[in-house]
Amino acid sequence: MEPEKVLDLGSKYSKKDLSSLLDQPNLSFVREGIFNCKNSSSSLFFVDLEKKDKEKKFHFNDFFEGDFFHWDSQTTQNIDSPKIQEIVSGNVTPHLFVRVNPKIKNVTLPFVYCGKLIYHSHEEKTSNPVHIIFQSVDYDDFTENDDLIDIYLWNPLKIGMKTSSKISMKGIISDKRKKEYKKPDKTERKGMVTSRVGQGYYRQQIIDKWNGMCPITGIDIKSILISSHIVRWSESTDKERLDPENGILLSPIFDSLFDRYLISFKDNGELLISKKLNQKNVIKLGLRKDIKINVSKGMIKYLIRHRKK
Repeated sequence: MEPEKVLDLGSKYSKKDLSSLLDQPNLSFVREGIFNCKNSSSSLFFVDLEKKDKEKKFHFNDFFEGDFFHWDSQTTQNIDSPKIQEIVSGNVTPHLFVRVNPKIKNVTLPFVYCGKLIYHSHEEKTSNPVHIIFQSVDYDDFTENDDLIDIYLWNPLKIGMKTSSKISMKGIISDKRKKEYKKPDKTERKGMVTSRVGQGYYRQQIIDKWNGMCPITGIDIKSILISSHIVRWSESTDKERLDPENGILLSPIFDSLFDRYLISFKDNGELLISKKLNQKNVIKLGLRKDIKINVSKGMIKYLIRHRKK
């Protein structure tokens, strides 16, 4: 059975689950990171992002960078290895399964299915292992699945480690993403989830920039947080619409206030409150004068324009 016919993107599976679902009896006993399915062109990649107690043997070279996935092969392989060439040529289709941690309190965790991969490029002169960049075919810019978002936004720096890869895909926007990026319609804009809908990967960049939490309240429920442009879509250039510095992640009530210019922020991050709000509502809304957010240099030009409104 082909994985894409029975598996759901973002769902969790153990190797035992997959063994049954994909009719691969030997899979549940496999400890390696790659399993080639019998009677199928599918290959299953199993990846732990945080390699605890394995730092000396493994580099932290497996991670998403946008809708590209960095991957180190097995330590016995190079770009000319037969199995790698099958992947490069497209004769074998990798299916990616990822978990951030292999265990929590000695309990083995399942993998999250991240969909199909296709070969994009590899890092020259790397071998044993060879470092490969894949395009993630099923990468979901519009997902509300917290497990997928956590995997998409994970990188070695978040745990104080570094990748040895010299290739960076940061800022490279695939054609797939460009086609899917669109302005939210009026219905979407008025909804509680506002610009969560319709902006896809831009929202993920904003979640990453703000560490997945509202800078005012500290709320980190990604499904309700709203990624809004500081300078509205209609008043931004194409470049500004895609600039993460023009984005802020807020809980719904503060997003509504910010969108209607009832609050803003100074260049140093201090809260500004519009005179249109009376003191009674200021108190009820919890708008304290000591509220302050972190403002990056790139945000300042956008906040200046927001304050003028």
